[in-house]
Amino acid sequence: MEPASILIVEDEPIVAKDIQLSLQRLGYRVPATATSGEEAIRKAGDMHPDLILMDIVLKGKMDGVETALQIQRKQDVPVIYLTAYADSHTLERAKVSSPAGYMLKPYQANELRTTIELALHRAQHDRHLRERLRWIATTVRCIADGIVTTDRKGRVTYINPAAETFTGWSQEEVVGISVTALMGCLEEGPVQQVENPAKQAMAQVRVLTIDEATLVSKQGARRAIRGSAAPVVDDGGIVVGAVLVFHELASGRPGFHRLDERGEALRRVEDRLGPLQGIINLCSWCKRVPDQSGEWYDLATFIAERSAIQFNGGLCPECMDRCFPCDGKHQ
Repeated sequence: MEPASILIVEDEPIVAKDIQLSLQRLGYRVPATATSGEEAIRKAGDMHPDLILMDIVLKGKMDGVETALQIQRKQDVPVIYLTAYADSHTLERAKVSSPAGYMLKPYQANELRTTIELALHRAQHDRHLRERLRWIATTVRCIADGIVTTDRKGRVTYINPAAETFTGWSQEEVVGISVTALMGCLEEGPVQQVENPAKQAMAQVRVLTIDEATLVSKQGARRAIRGSAAPVVDDGGIVVGAVLVFHELASGRPGFHRLDERGEALRRVEDRLGPLQGIINLCSWCKRVPDQSGEWYDLATFIAERSAIQFNGGLCPECMDRCFPCDGKHQ
């Protein structure tokens, strides 16, 4: 594996050279050093280091914290502060940039190596996590089902674009309102307000199914929906929120009419042939089966009319040998 490259930002040239030699002895690459914030920003953009070792007090207009913030706006790179200052004001300033480490001068080489390795490992882990989150976020934005997330009090924290379309509300408008206010859910039949499904799922700590509800959009349009609500539980078993997923039922989606027509056709076949039974009468000689009216069908037709199964003609190996015997066989 190629050694990590490190940019040193230190305004004392002798100290910078000493740090560079220490890092090189530890096996790291140090392609460049910088003595000011402006130089550090320029060199970070040119070399794209794996890590930056930054002094906080620098000569010039920018200190190390401001330099780190400007670099991190453009690059995903961890920063370790190596400084002689440990006062409360400096520490509070450093926190703003979420550093990967904070070391005091004078430093020990082994301590520096440990801090650098942990920072590099954590940075790689965080990158992988952010990448997974980007995939999840993109999937949630593209999915056709409506998705709503809530906090532990059942207040909306996020809705995806599909949920925006269904409800008529935008993400900016819904943050902090209840799920029932967002969706205006009514039970089918007599008009009755549905209890917040997110709160129910969190209270019972289980996935709840929403059957045949009517969603009333912000504009008053009604959609028949079905979905589920699930609690979100942290590593300690504490419920921290809920996720609600729902979709519009057949009557409101293009393409579902075709499914309805196919289902109706299957129902007509079932009405004619009767429902499938646990035991089917099968003629041992001709391999035909009867329907409820007493008419006999060959088995392939009987199965094809009652399912989506279709049959292709062919010969099994035994029949192939029987019909087309090879030389020396079946004499």
